[in-house]
This record gives sequence, C-alpha cells and structure tokens, in this order.
Amino acid sequence: MLPGGRSELVLGVNGNAFRLSRELPVTGSLAQFSLRVLIAIALVVCALLIWQLQSVLLLIFAAVVVAVVLDAFGNALRKLAPVPEGVSRLLAGILIASVLIGAALLFGRQISAQLSQLGDTLPPAWENFVDWAGPDRVENVIDDFAPDGTSLASMVQTMFGALTDALSGLVVAVLGGVYIAINPKTYHKGAIRLLPQRARDRVDAASRKTGKALRDWLLAQLISMLATFLVVYLGLTLLGVPSALALAILAGLFEFVPLLGPVLGAIPAVLIAGTVGIDTALWTIGFFIVWQQIEGNAVAPLAMKFAVEIPPAVTLFCLLIFGVLFGLPGLLLGGPLTVVLWMAIKTLWVEPRASG
Repeated sequence: MLPGGRSELVLGVNGNAFRLSRELPVTGSLAQFSLRVLIAIALVVCALLIWQLQSVLLLIFAAVVVAVVLDAFGNALRKLAPVPEGVSRLLAGILIASVLIGAALLFGRQISAQLSQLGDTLPPAWENFVDWAGPDRVENVIDDFAPDGTSLASMVQTMFGALTDALSGLVVAVLGGVYIAINPKTYHKGAIRLLPQRARDRVDAASRKTGKALRDWLLAQLISMLATFLVVYLGLTLLGVPSALALAILAGLFEFVPLLGPVLGAIPAVLIAGTVGIDTALWTIGFFIVWQQIEGNAVAPLAMKFAVEIPPAVTLFCLLIFGVLFGLPGLLLGGPLTVVLWMAIKTLWVEPRASG
C-alpha cells in the first residue's frame, strides 16, 4: 500500500519487474457518499419543516401581498406629491383604512343587516333548492364529493370555521404587510444575502420582475373586483333579489379567486333569488352569465393589459393544487401564488435557457 490510497503489485517475469498500480478511491467515495446522504437528509428535514410551517408561510406570503398593494398605492401617491417612499406607503395604508372605515360607518348598519338577513335566508333557500332538485339527487352528489361520514352540516361548519381562521389570519397578514411596506428594502436585501454569492444578482433581478408582475396582477384584480361589485349590486337590485348589497360584496370578494371565484360568487345570489321565484332565479342566472361574458371579454383584458398573462389551464390546475395542499387559504391565495410561481420559473429557468 502506497501513500495517497494507491496499491502496487510487483511481478517478475524472466528477471524483469513489472509494476501494476491502481487507485483505491475508497476513502474519497465514502466521503462523497456520506456527504450526499447528509444533503438528502437535510433536504427531507427542510421539506418536512416547510410542510409543518405551511400556515405560517402562507401568512408571510399574504403579508407580502398586502405590502405589494400598499407599495402600488404608494407609487401612485408619489406621482401626485414628492414624498419619501416609506411615508407614501404609510399614507397609502392610512388612506385605504380611512376609506374602509368611512364605508363601514356609512353603510355598516345596512351591510350588517343584509348579512344577517343573508345568513337567515340561505338555509331556507338551500332547502328550497333541495326540494326542487330532489333530495336523493342532491344527497348522491354530496356523497360523491364529500368524504365518507361527512354530512352537509359538518361541511358547512368546517367551511365557516375555515372562514373564521382566514379572517383572523387576514388581520395578522395586514399588520405584517404594513411593517414590510414601511421599509421593504431591508427585508429584500436580507433575503438576498441568505443566498450564495453567485446566485444573488440573478435572484435579485428575478424577484424584482416577479414583484412588478404581482403588483400589476393585483391592481388588475382590484379593478375587476370593483367592477363586479358595482354591476352585481345594480343588477340584483333591478331584479328584486333580496340582500343585493351583501350579495354584491360577496361576488366582488370572490372575484379575487381566478376562474372559480365568479361561480362561487353567483351561487348565493341564485339561491336567494330562488326564494323569490323560479323566474327571478332564472333571470339571475342569465344575468351572471351575461356579466361573466362581458367581464371576461372586455373588463378583464382591459385590466390585464399591463399585467402578466398566464394560460387559463395553468391557473386552473395551480388553483386546484394549492387548494388540495393548503385548503381554503391556498385557494384564496392561489392567484398570487400562481403569478409568483409562473414568473419565477419564467425568469429563473425559461428565459436563461432560451437566451443561452
């Protein structure tokens, strides 16, 4: 055995010596194998840790979304008046909060009354729908989509519990978003410094593009949400559907969820319209179909003119994946998550390979 992990064999043939040597990379191979095993274990542990902290990570992402909204409004304020970035974002938050508080003071009593009326009206409306569609058919559909042993009452209770958790999480996300929006560069630079030196510039450029795409997408969604709220409120009022204001608020909020949101927003309105009469329910269905055609072919393209365009199939499947993985929070944040994932893959993987 020679130093350096080499072995040498000396053979003698007719008085001549022949040396046969070979490398013994046993030590090196063992070290590399051990390193790979440790890396694999570390990756598995990180994946398990991320899965256990999924609710916290979703709250952090929601806070980032709130910060992006405040940054967008802050940029708009800076165009009107030359103020520092932090001050503009703080003023944007104060302005948004003032508008929401003012709306609550002006219409809070009416909204509260309609929401209470909506809560009292939806159960009888569902019963009327079950009687009209047939209890056996509705029960079969629920059995097909619900897990074994799950009743409709437990499903509703679970949904309301999830909504309560989502509202409490929204409060935390808003507070976190305000803190991030006051000085976002500190958090951005800190996150970039956690990466290896060779990847910092590339990830920094990709994160800036992703942030701009997310900001444009959120502004486009806010425009669609506002348009949906106004049109649905006017349409349901003209059709004589009870609780038109509360139903319009629900439809506007559901508009934040791409593709699935318009359908979810229309269901309560159709159920409530059914308590008035079958004609009103049919007119309500027709109204939502017409509005969705207008919104999908006119309002949305205009709102998304400067925003990132994602194929509808990609959006739909991403929403389903996030909904299955993270439940209701994943479904509510599925749109922004899809935008971030799409832009990250595009800027970090697709564009460098296409240019290379």
